[in-house]
Amino acid sequence: MIDTLAEAPLNGPTLAAKLKGIGLAILRPIVVVILALLAGMVIILFTHQDPLVAYENLLIEPFKSSASILAMLFYAIPLVLTGLAAAVAFRANIFNIGGEGQLQIGALLGAAAALYFAKLPAVVLIPLVVVVGAIGGALWASIAGWIRAYWGATELVSTIMLNYVAIDIAAYMISSGAPLASSNGAGTSTNTIPSAAWFATIGPAGSQFHWGVIVPIAAALLVFALLYFTPLGYEIRMVGANAPFAQYGGVAVPRVIIGAMAISGALAGIGGSVQVMGLYHAYNQSFTDPQWGFTGVTVALLARLEPLGVIVAALLYALLEEGGQLIENNTNVSHNIVGVIQGLLILFVTVQVSVRWWRGRARRAGHVANA
Repeated sequence: MIDTLAEAPLNGPTLAAKLKGIGLAILRPIVVVILALLAGMVIILFTHQDPLVAYENLLIEPFKSSASILAMLFYAIPLVLTGLAAAVAFRANIFNIGGEGQLQIGALLGAAAALYFAKLPAVVLIPLVVVVGAIGGALWASIAGWIRAYWGATELVSTIMLNYVAIDIAAYMISSGAPLASSNGAGTSTNTIPSAAWFATIGPAGSQFHWGVIVPIAAALLVFALLYFTPLGYEIRMVGANAPFAQYGGVAVPRVIIGAMAISGALAGIGGSVQVMGLYHAYNQSFTDPQWGFTGVTVALLARLEPLGVIVAALLYALLEEGGQLIENNTNVSHNIVGVIQGLLILFVTVQVSVRWWRGRARRAGHVANA
């Protein structure tokens, strides 16, 4: 007899059913992208440009150059991690919109750890920076998790507000005269971290793609294993599906909420520390420009919250970014058209999620009526 829901993972869906679900999660982002591209084609026609030429640059040209392929892979690295961060929280029905702030804290603390332990060898220093970034992001996310779990305050507001707090804290810590400010006194960055903490680049000279790519791949596999093969992952999914029922079945819902937020924040924090080691080699003001945390939410929804689907969704998003640059360079179509396509992606994903939510609500209402 099962005493708690945490003891029931082995009685859940079969492996074949899980693999089918994963396959659909990988296929659906592609379908959504195709729909967005078709809508974008209509918009390009209204600008009196040739959509076929534009889409050749958007979807085909990036694969003709090794430099473009490496650029896409490089761009996808932080998106996989922030996408995983959003996916874990959303699976627990927690709307963590604070990935940006959690990434900032992870990046800042990761850079600080690299500078403080600069004399350590690379084999120790690199994992240390990753772990410190994870801890920073986890602690920052846990604030919103604790408020939601014990006070019932919506995490939509708390995580968004904590983004600004994190960015302001980071800006202060690197400002002139602050504890992590660079020795040149510019007040815009930390000192450069030691080369032992750098991820080596992959590819020809000038490539930014680096060995940090191992981190998001490993993270995706670990999150997949966590969600589908551990009691905690089962509890996260049960709380996300029906928190009152999960609590009735013996799940400590507040603990799961805080735990899911901590894991989510840790993944975003790792994204920040990886960018420190692989791209900037310091924490600086540029971290607020790409907004990887916010984009990660789109990536997670595009992947329907499936960890392995997040990799595909991140690569699709990276393809749009790289192809957008080629469109601007090789045609008369503005790069802004890619922003329109990305907006359409978000729109279609939102519609898809909303339809799924309404169907689930109707199903639950039908079960109640038939009870």
